Amino acid sequence: MQTSNYALIFPFTRSGERMKQTINTRHVRAINQRTILDAIYQHPDGISRAELARSLNMSKPSMADNATALLDIGIIEEIGEDANTGKLGRKPVLLSFRSDFKYIATIDFYLYDTYFALSNLRSEKLNKFKIQQTPMTDFKLWIQMCANAISVLMNAQNISSDNLAAIAISLPGIINPEEKKYIVSLKYGEFDMAYLEDYFQTHFHVPVLIRNSTNAAALGEFYYGAGKNCKNLLYISCGQGVGSGLILNGKLYEGSHLASGEFGNFLVPPSLPGEKPRKLEDRISIEGVLSAINASLPDSVLQKLPDGETTVDFSSMIELWKAKDPYIRSFTHKTFSELGWAISCLQSVIDCEKIIIGGEYLAFAEEMLPTITQILHETSSLPVEVAVSDLWNTGGTLGLIATCQEYYFNKICSLEG
Repeated sequence: MQTSNYALIFPFTRSGERMKQTINTRHVRAINQRTILDAIYQHPDGISRAELARSLNMSKPSMADNATALLDIGIIEEIGEDANTGKLGRKPVLLSFRSDFKYIATIDFYLYDTYFALSNLRSEKLNKFKIQQTPMTDFKLWIQMCANAISVLMNAQNISSDNLAAIAISLPGIINPEEKKYIVSLKYGEFDMAYLEDYFQTHFHVPVLIRNSTNAAALGEFYYGAGKNCKNLLYISCGQGVGSGLILNGKLYEGSHLASGEFGNFLVPPSLPGEKPRKLEDRISIEGVLSAINASLPDSVLQKLPDGETTVDFSSMIELWKAKDPYIRSFTHKTFSELGWAISCLQSVIDCEKIIIGGEYLAFAEEMLPTITQILHETSSLPVEVAVSDLWNTGGTLGLIATCQEYYFNKICSLEG
């Protein structure tokens, strides 16, 4: 594909005026470079310019020009001659992606833990750890702790902020970085979006990308997990919160206000006259289910709790469920039924090809998955496969890495401002 300046000229409009449409050659060049970069990325053992030109249907001069630009940037390199061509004469030089050209730092926030990771540009994690926290940790202290954790990761690999492509952070709730708006349940603590972004940009001097936790996990499953071969994917997270991430036509769909997927806000009809509808999340999240369980705890369950405990927490709920306690099982059956009905409604609207379940309720996958699958087969005209997450609590981190990759590759090729 040539990158020289040219225009498309249409003889006349309906009003008889000539119309000229100029193609932005800079944008064409950027698209070509991104296409070449992606192709080289897909060949870890290297690929020649000639093979790239053939596979991408691009002219050799255009290929040479754009490959040179990427070489000058430093994100690709020449790694020697191709000894496997079987041809006589000069061997073609192979181009290879430089995984260590830059690095990506991620912060994946959960209610009781925050996960930190450092990876290269090929999504290979170089170091990772988690730090436990109380849900209402002081926000500014939490930010300082996160900054210290990122510094520890970088120091362990002997890299500086200049080596970072970006820092990505995932948080629960509705996130709109452009308008500095953040809406989240108070159980997660007080978050100041503008302060968070400014703090990390000032401290590390790199772009800071903030993404909804469930959307990050959906991207992780799409690129690296159970949804790798799907074009339209619905990811459901249920546990501390209830939410969904939606991949449509191979891209994350976030909605007009970056607020899509908040299906925990579905209203559930009241069960008694005079009651108000309740949000689905209030009913089936861990907090809501434990509240219902402990409201009328029978002696048969109290006797099974560890000494000194008078209420069921999530850990003891799991153990009682494993022991097939009928009282606990009645709540899990009700919870997963309500979740299944809500998913069925979503599927009727979206018509995705696969549904992936993640979150803390994976501890009950043995019961949850068959329950949801049965409801979909009974209520949906086009039931689809329901699968558990391949990645568990690493999905969010991998989704954040993918977010940074996409941002940085576009930036390198001048597709991102």
